Amino acid sequence: MPEYDDVMMTSNSYNLPFNVNFTQETLPKGLKRFEQKQNNELLNILEYDHQGNLIFKYYRQFVSETWNGKFLTIIERNFYNNKNQLTKTIVLNSNTGSSENEYDYDSEGNLILVKTRGLPACGNNNNPWRYIENLIAINDFDADKNVIKVDKNINYNSLIYKYDFNKKQVTTYFKNQEPDQNFYIVYNFNSLNQLISKTAFDRNSVNYSNSYFIEYNGNKKVTKEYDDEKNTTQTTNEFKENLFTIIETINTEFHFKQKRKYFGKTLISDDSFTENNNEKTLEKYDLDEYNIPTKMTHDTNGKIDSEASFLNKYEFFKN
Repeated sequence: MPEYDDVMMTSNSYNLPFNVNFTQETLPKGLKRFEQKQNNELLNILEYDHQGNLIFKYYRQFVSETWNGKFLTIIERNFYNNKNQLTKTIVLNSNTGSSENEYDYDSEGNLILVKTRGLPACGNNNNPWRYIENLIAINDFDADKNVIKVDKNINYNSLIYKYDFNKKQVTTYFKNQEPDQNFYIVYNFNSLNQLISKTAFDRNSVNYSNSYFIEYNGNKKVTKEYDDEKNTTQTTNEFKENLFTIIETINTEFHFKQKRKYFGKTLISDDSFTENNNEKTLEKYDLDEYNIPTKMTHDTNGKIDSEASFLNKYEFFKN
């Protein structure tokens, strides 16, 4: 998917705890399947095809000891065409249900259409589809009843992507809605094809709380977010250190500072400070040979309050 698209797939998220994700840059050569466990509980499964495309992502997040099943489970299944373009994503969420995106491209490979459909889970925030935690293989997922149902659902929304002549501006809006009416989004790019803004419009007025603006200073990418009164709410600095990505965030709305270090999109350290309660927290990770965590140590104001150990298993293609 283009980097400017805000499709919230589990494999794209920086914000889910203990969520293991490689990028094409950090993916171990020839990796077929990765599994991660904590105390014999599966937390992550990643599966790739021969081209290095992510085709299956299984993720579990601990909620509480009293919650039904204790863990939230999210599973993502991706499909590609012969150009290695993502054509379809199906997601199962044990608490909310299933969703599906289908992607269409023009002859030059530009995304022009996203069709979305969904199937909600019936329940009162009680993990009604807990059963999906057992779908740990692609064949199990593809044969699941709720995957089949959402894939056959004829009710979907169509999101159009319209490009200007120089492809420096992309306007996205729902089908059958003119882009100068109601809600639409404009993405702008500089001469280096770097995204410089996502601007949301509501009846031609800028909706700042759903927008962001980006500057590039040397090797730093600086993203600024605002509230509807145009007050700065968050500034994020992102830059590279070898294969690692550093993301520094200053949030003026909730008064916290955070510095995170990632390998691919896998968190490997988190140093945060919250001004309101004068609390400093630090998550440190021991890493294996592929820079994936094997142990996490969390301390608050200098005192260790939790630890977690992980068992990682890798399977590679034979040729």
